[in-house]
Amino acid sequence: MSELINNRQKRIEIMKTLVRQLHDGSAPEKIKSQLETMLVEADYSDVFRMEIQLIEEGIPQESIQDLCDTHTHVLRKQLDLQETPETVPGHPVHTFIQENAALTERTGLVKLLMAEIDAMDDKEDALSKMRKIQLNLNELMDTDKHYRRKENLVFPFFEKKDVPGVPAVMWGKDDEVRKLLKETISGLQGIDSIKSAEAKAYNLFTVLPAVEAVDEMIYKEEKVFLPTALDLLSQVEWYEIYTQTEEIGYCLYVPEFEWMPEGIAVDELKAPKVNGKIQLPTGSFKLEEMIAMFKILPFDITFVDKDDNVRFFSDSPDRIFDRTRAILGRKVQYCHPPSSVNIVNQILDDFKSGKEDQARFWINMGPKLIYIVYYAMRDDLDEYMGTLEVTEDLTDKKNIEGERRILTYDQKG
Repeated sequence: MSELINNRQKRIEIMKTLVRQLHDGSAPEKIKSQLETMLVEADYSDVFRMEIQLIEEGIPQESIQDLCDTHTHVLRKQLDLQETPETVPGHPVHTFIQENAALTERTGLVKLLMAEIDAMDDKEDALSKMRKIQLNLNELMDTDKHYRRKENLVFPFFEKKDVPGVPAVMWGKDDEVRKLLKETISGLQGIDSIKSAEAKAYNLFTVLPAVEAVDEMIYKEEKVFLPTALDLLSQVEWYEIYTQTEEIGYCLYVPEFEWMPEGIAVDELKAPKVNGKIQLPTGSFKLEEMIAMFKILPFDITFVDKDDNVRFFSDSPDRIFDRTRAILGRKVQYCHPPSSVNIVNQILDDFKSGKEDQARFWINMGPKLIYIVYYAMRDDLDEYMGTLEVTEDLTDKKNIEGERRILTYDQKG
C-alpha cells in the first residue's frame, strides 16, 4: 500500500511539473505528449489531487482549466466505461441527468439544423433555419440554472470536505460555456437576412464550439463530477440540496416526484417550515389563501426581478401564455422569441433608467383580444425592483354595455 501511495504522489509531482512547464510556455506539444502518457496511468482521484495542489501553489485557474480538457480527452476511453450514475426520480443527481438529456436533445437539434444548412447552396437564404438555431440556443441558456445549482448547492460540500480544486476548475469551465452561448446568441440578434455561405461559416466557427462546450460539460458531469459527488456527499446533504433546488430553478425539466431518502430519520431531514401566515402592510393571508387567490384572479401575473430573472408566475387553470416552473430563474430575454428580444430589452432599459414606468400592448389571438401591461416596480426610494407583467383576456369585457345592477350569475365554464 505504501508503495502505491508513493507511486501515486510521485506521479502527481511529475504531472505538476509538466503543467508548470506548460504554463511557462515550454515546448507545449512535447509537454502535452508527456502529460498524456502520465494521464493514461492516472485516475481521476490523482487528477483532483493534482489540481488542488496546483491551485494551492498559485498556478492560475485558467491553466488548470486547459488541463481539464486535456485529461478528459486522454481518459475518454476509460471514462466511456463509467456508467452514468443511477438514482431515483427526484434525487438531485437524477434531476441533473434528466436536464442533461434535455440539453443533449437541444444540441442535437442545433447540429441537425447546421447539417441542413451545410447541404444548401451557398446563395440560398438560411434565415429560417438560423432562427430555429437561435431558439434552441436560447433554451440552452437554461444551463445557467443547472450550473448555478451545481455551483451554489453542490460545490460548497466539496469545499467543506477539503476538495476545493474540483469546484474551482469546473466553475471556470461553466463560465466558458456561458460566455460562448451568450456571444453566439448575441451574434444572431438583429439579423433579417443571411445567405447559406455566411451561415455555414458562423455555424462552424461560433455555433459549433458553443454546443460542443455544452456537450463536453455534460460528459464531464456524468462521467466524473456526479459519480464523485455521490461518493462524497451523504443522503442528508443531498436532501439539503434537494430542499433548496427550487429557489434557483430547473433547466428544461421539472421533476415529477418528490424525493425523500430512505433509511434516514424523518426529523433529521425535514426542512424548516415556512410560517403559514404572510403579513402585509394592509392585512395578512395564510399561505394557502394567497395561493388560492392567485388561482382565481381574472388576469395572469409574472414577476421579473431587477436582474432580469423570472422569479414568479401566477398559476391559474386558464392561463393565456403557458408557464412552467422550468422558467423560474431564467433570464426573461430567453423566454421570448428572438424577434421580440430587442423590445424586451428596450422596456427593461427604460424602466431601469426611470424613463418609463409602464408599457401597454394588445394583440389578437384568434377570436380573443389579449391585453398585456408591463409595470416598473420601485421601492420607497424610487429604486427599480423589477418588472410585473399583467396579462388579461378582454374578449368578454369589450362587449360590455349599459349596467348590470341585478344579481345574475354567469354560466359556469
